[in-house]
Amino acid sequence: MNTRKQLNLLSFIAALTLLLPAFAWATYPAAVARTGQTICYDVSGNVITCAGTGQDGDWLAGAPWPDFRFTVNSEEVTDSLTGLVWAQNANLLGTVDADNDTDDIAGDGAVTWQHALDYVAKLNNENYLNHNDWRLPNVNELESLLNSQLFGPALPLNHPFTNVQLLHFYWSSTSYANNTGSAWFVDMNSGFVNYYYKTSNYYVWPVRAGQCGSLGNSVICLPKTGQTLCYNTAGATITCAGTGQDGEIQAGVAWPSQRFADNGETVTDSLTSLEWTKNANLGGYKTWQQALDYVKTLNTGNHNDWRLPNERELRSLADYSKYNPALPQGYPFTNVQSSLYWSSTSYADYTVIAWVVDLDGGYVSNRNKTDGYYVWPVRAGQVGISVISTTTTTVISTTTAPTTTTVPVTTTTVISSTTTTAVGESTTTTSASEETTTTTTTTTTGGTPCPAKQVLGAENPKLENLRDFRDSKLANSAVGRKFISLYYNNADTINAALERSPALQVFARRMLETVAPMVGK
Repeated sequence: MNTRKQLNLLSFIAALTLLLPAFAWATYPAAVARTGQTICYDVSGNVITCAGTGQDGDWLAGAPWPDFRFTVNSEEVTDSLTGLVWAQNANLLGTVDADNDTDDIAGDGAVTWQHALDYVAKLNNENYLNHNDWRLPNVNELESLLNSQLFGPALPLNHPFTNVQLLHFYWSSTSYANNTGSAWFVDMNSGFVNYYYKTSNYYVWPVRAGQCGSLGNSVICLPKTGQTLCYNTAGATITCAGTGQDGEIQAGVAWPSQRFADNGETVTDSLTSLEWTKNANLGGYKTWQQALDYVKTLNTGNHNDWRLPNERELRSLADYSKYNPALPQGYPFTNVQSSLYWSSTSYADYTVIAWVVDLDGGYVSNRNKTDGYYVWPVRAGQVGISVISTTTTTVISTTTAPTTTTVPVTTTTVISSTTTTAVGESTTTTSASEETTTTTTTTTTGGTPCPAKQVLGAENPKLENLRDFRDSKLANSAVGRKFISLYYNNADTINAALERSPALQVFARRMLETVAPMVGK
């Protein structure tokens, strides 16, 4: 790239980045990530075409995972989706420090909850891998590793971890609010998120914080769990200092003081940008397929993107300091059921089953698709936004069991549940289960209006300059692709900030009108 083109690229990115401080105040970088599920199944567990099903594999809702998600460095692994840094050895206690384990079966690495906390404190005292900020992960952090498309383990394909234990569970540092003598665990074999007595023996997977967010080295930042108190093994409240528990560390993005905006018939969660029906029992009690079909009937009014939430979106509502229901204090929802709600995500190990989330306490389990549970529609957030990169993994399945084939592609490709031919134009849905790769440089915007189009107007000829620059220059640069992802991932928030501030609209229009002719050269 010659000097002038480099200057054009950098000046364009720098100019648009000036918008970030203007809307950052309204942004909480806790976007819900995708679940990993890309295939759809009927109630009998058979693989079906995703288009029009309304399933998780059809919508692909959530922040997309980076193609190169994990980086190994000196026996620790950085997750570029969340910014968290994990011990590469998922059973460090059982393989390196087996003599530290005398609980139940000595030396296997499965220990009581308090022993798990004490072991992580030991790693910090020893400055393990030259770090002293290791911790037992909270329930949100531990769950973030899961991939709902796979099982045994339910971890992303080609993960670099060693000694992942599939016969038992992993402790989180989060106590169960309804019975504080229990703590939350995650099953890395199948993806269950549940709780049990702290005297049980489960595994330990240390984590420490990395930098996260759009200005850091990750796609998203995980939110806090809501837990602020600490408890001993018997469930009594104790002083948090030095415990290493979730209530002491409170890792994650802080919730906004006004988390929910009541829009009348809907409620927007400003932590995640998801918009929920205010009535949490709008659809009543239904089977899984009835739930999917019901949500489709809502797509005839002002919005046509209502969907049955995926497992991760539904769990994002949970406040792990509360129970009955496990929702943040002061929530404006009505008719909340302290019971099971359907997600749109099938259970990969046995696809006649789908995941449910219990809003009594926040646990994630699964049930037969012919059973009846509650329905809570959601919309907005990130839908159909793809990562642009030089390597793409295509998942293909031809049987009822989830079979994956990895196909590396060395050209710039985009695979998405929606495809847009130009920024801000109408979208058409394609099947996520019929994914193919192309050698054409493409970008997608999902269903969110492009902020540049909103500012300049749909008929402004300067939009063509910006679109051409995006497709011919930005999409062919690593820095440019990062900016495209950042721009579209935050389009909803940018638009909301522009709507609230006429002065910001004027500033943005002047800036774009100045920049567009320059990049057109």
